[in-house]
Amino acid sequence: MKVNWLVAATLTIVASIGLPLVSSAQSPSYTIADYEQPNAPPAPEPEVGAGLQPLTRSADAPAHCAACEAPAEEEEATCDPWRLFCQKECGWNITGFVNAGWTGNSVSPASGYNGPVTFNDRNEGMLNQLYLIGEKTIDRETCCWNWGGRVDVLYGTDYIFTQSNGWELTPAGTAKWNSNPYYGLAIPQLYAEVGNENNSIKVGHFYTVLGYEVVPANGNFFYSHAYTMQYGEPFTHWGVLGSYKASDEISLNYGVVNGWDALTRVQDDPGFIAGFTWTGCEDVLAFNAIFGNEPTVTGPYTDRYTHSLVYTRNFSEDWQYIFQHDFGSQVAGDRAGAGSAQWYGINQYLFYTINDCWKAGFRGEWFRDNDGVRVTGLRPSVGQPLAGSGFAGNFFEITGGLNYAPTANLTVRGEIRYDWFDGVANNGNAALPFDDGTRSDQLLFSIDLIYLF
Repeated sequence: MKVNWLVAATLTIVASIGLPLVSSAQSPSYTIADYEQPNAPPAPEPEVGAGLQPLTRSADAPAHCAACEAPAEEEEATCDPWRLFCQKECGWNITGFVNAGWTGNSVSPASGYNGPVTFNDRNEGMLNQLYLIGEKTIDRETCCWNWGGRVDVLYGTDYIFTQSNGWELTPAGTAKWNSNPYYGLAIPQLYAEVGNENNSIKVGHFYTVLGYEVVPANGNFFYSHAYTMQYGEPFTHWGVLGSYKASDEISLNYGVVNGWDALTRVQDDPGFIAGFTWTGCEDVLAFNAIFGNEPTVTGPYTDRYTHSLVYTRNFSEDWQYIFQHDFGSQVAGDRAGAGSAQWYGINQYLFYTINDCWKAGFRGEWFRDNDGVRVTGLRPSVGQPLAGSGFAGNFFEITGGLNYAPTANLTVRGEIRYDWFDGVANNGNAALPFDDGTRSDQLLFSIDLIYLF
């Protein structure tokens, strides 16, 4: 079988643990699933996109931080969201949410596409995510090894961005069970997990640890996504992913996977993930990298290296700042297949909690597609003029928004986003990335809602 090396890697890692995989002596305390990437800095909110609760020190912050904090005030009572399915203290639980929205484009392109902007890539109403989760969490507060697992199912227009070769797609990357270019089904996570207070090991299909923004809508402040997330990083992996708590401040990530977004593909090669998360009193720093063979735009598989650095700073209970830097490079990855290709960028986020119902946010981004091999049109359908096109140059975007959450179940997100491009087209029919290849900039107005159930 093409991916026998994955099985071998899994058995090697588990065997090296040297401890019996037994159930915990006590039942784990269940918490609602955190939709952030594993071991990445916390998103602007714990669960819902609005981030209604005041910003505080991370729950994983080292114990010594308590000494440098003022005496804690009595914690305010919070309301848990209503759930369609009864939530148990241990065992498997089912949760979910629905996310839908509308985007308007100031230039109203005839095709209806908002250029390379995703996930709200069309200037119309979209049912982005009907998202279901089945999960048995592991107990990370016991020395005993215990097991769990998770499966995520996504239906909606966002399915196209989370597909894997050999799973939702064929090994060559063509459509398998989804024939509609607008609505379809994806299973972005399907894994078993074992762990204890210092370890977590996932085997199967899981989200990447690189980057800051995530696929599930309720893990993000904004409706639209940064170029770094969409074009600079993988979305998911198949393989083995581990996390080891080296100290109160430092956790280490390691993994062996079948590259970017693939169960099986034309050429299966192991990719290697390594990184760390450092947690301070008011700061979190995460660095993660992946290295392995990946396909180029000309076809051959060559060495690709990508890393992501994310720094989070909580200035107060109301103000939070995030800095992200991504870098990627691939041997013989340019459009001539002769020189290396590179992409890199910087994101900055600033969030302000106004009150229990309102939160404001700002995002500014510069993303450089140095050789025009990353940013393109992603939804293959009739009338998509950017599909297959490449743009060598600088992409900039500034986004401002408000989140409103009148209840624990409902969040409404509004945003205004301005994009512009400085560079040249180097492949395909589109000369410029916006307004069906005719403009170098555009202005978007968006509103969407997230309802937990």
